[in-house]
Order: sequence, then structure tokens, then C-alpha cells
Amino acid sequence: MKTMKLLTLLLVLTLPIVGQTEYYTCTTNDGTLTITQYHGTGGAIIIPATINGLPVTGIGPNVFAGYGYSQAPAFPRPSPITSATIPNSVTSIGYRAFSGCDQLTNVVVGNSVTNMGKRTFYGCNKLTNLNIPDSVTCIRTQTFAFCSSLTNIAIPNKVTIIENGAFSCCGNLASITIPD
Repeated sequence: MKTMKLLTLLLVLTLPIVGQTEYYTCTTNDGTLTITQYHGTGGAIIIPATINGLPVTGIGPNVFAGYGYSQAPAFPRPSPITSATIPNSVTSIGYRAFSGCDQLTNVVVGNSVTNMGKRTFYGCNKLTNLNIPDSVTCIRTQTFAFCSSLTNIAIPNKVTIIENGAFSCCGNLASITIPD
């Protein structure tokens, strides 16, 4: 009987979660949610801190990847993502989560994110404004590669590792502030 109830709960939590203009497919782990798919209309997105009463603590790999004009994932092409707000509840952003969002200009990252996967913002060539929160400890391989509109970036104090190519092909990056 317990197994059947748990299975039913898992099935319910992996069904699409409907919002005002978008919905997400999520998985659950110990009472928290990780967004695994985005099915929305693009534009300015605000990722919810909770869905159905459970905290959203993760954004999985490739969730928003390609929501731009040149690499939209499906036809008809959705509107591109132009800005993203990630709540304080999120601690992890997966591999290539926003990769190829070529219309993304602004990202606000919550102050609990400790891990941004490889190539998180790869190819976001219009990204001009992004704060890296103080909670981040490592900037992974090619996290910001081909973000050609970035002009300056401040590395938080807790960052102890900057992996290969983290800022490769960021031709307009004129200033990087690195802590002592």
C-alpha cells in the first residue's frame, strides 16, 4: 500500500505544472523540486520559488536551452526568453540550462545558488547584465562562453575555481573584478 501511494505521488509530481503563461515538468527529491522541462511562452520569465507547495531548489540540464530565435527547440517556435529571475530557493543550475538563449539580456540569480553547471549561459550573446551571487564557489567550463555582450563581471569572494574557457569568446569583456 505504501509503495502504491509513493508511486502515485511521484507520477503526480512529474506531470506538467501549469502557471499563468508557462508550465514546468518537475521531479521531486526529498520534498524539493527540480525543474526538468519548460513549456512556456518565453519573454521575461520568473521561476517560481515553490510549485504546489514544494520548494524549487534546482534547474535541470537544458531546461531553457535554445529559447532564442536561432535555435528554438520546437515548431512552432516559441518566443525567445529575454530575461530570467531565479529565486533564492534555487541552489543548483544544471548543464546548459540557458545555453543558446540568444535574446536573453538580463539574469537575476538568487543568492542561494552554489552550483552553475558547465555551459550554463553558453551562447547568450545578448546577455549584458548578470550578477554572480556570493554563494557561488566555482565557475565551470564555458559557463559564459560566447556571451559577447558582457562588458564587465565581478567574481564573488567564495569562488575558488574558475575552470577552462569560463569566459572564452567574450570579446567585449573589458573588466573582470577578482577578489583577493
